[in-house]
Amino acid sequence: MNLDCKDLDCPKPVLELKKALEALSEDGIIDLELNSVSSVENCRRFALSQGCTATEEKRSDGVTVMRIIKGFGCDVSVETNKDILLNRTIFVKTDRIGNGELGKKLMNGFLKTTLEFESLPRYIIFVNEGVLLTTQQENSEIIESLQALASRGVTVYSCGLCLGALGIDTSALQVGEIGNAYDTMRILLSTDVISL
Repeated sequence: MNLDCKDLDCPKPVLELKKALEALSEDGIIDLELNSVSSVENCRRFALSQGCTATEEKRSDGVTVMRIIKGFGCDVSVETNKDILLNRTIFVKTDRIGNGELGKKLMNGFLKTTLEFESLPRYIIFVNEGVLLTTQQENSEIIESLQALASRGVTVYSCGLCLGALGIDTSALQVGEIGNAYDTMRILLSTDVISL
């Protein structure tokens, strides 16, 4: 199946891929055309979350063709440390808790203190000005804490639409992955949410 999702805004490429995967039989292949970095990352992550495999080929015209294979595989059991992850999401909407320098210190302290616990949130999602915490060098101490959390299994997402709206190139992302509206809403609706 060929699926053209070029020039579609988030989360349309993921939603179109979801429909296409549902329409496929047990085993099938989708050749998906995309022309934005965030769409490629989001569709790859979604395909993998659905048990598919995905390969990518970047063409000279700036289009990435992602080949998504459903079925035709085998499962391998891998032991992970997921048992320490709680069904919780920390939802970060700004780069500080409260106002001014105190607000920045509080955000840094809260995220750093999270590392001290054996039980961790499953997800940390950054939206709006919260994406500054995952991209700006001035937030290197927070980025180090987030990298340590990610190494322990916490999934860190930064809103792709928010990055674009704030004029931040996706290559500036220092930790985690580019998120999208579909994944964000799926996570928020299926986990306990703590807003910062």
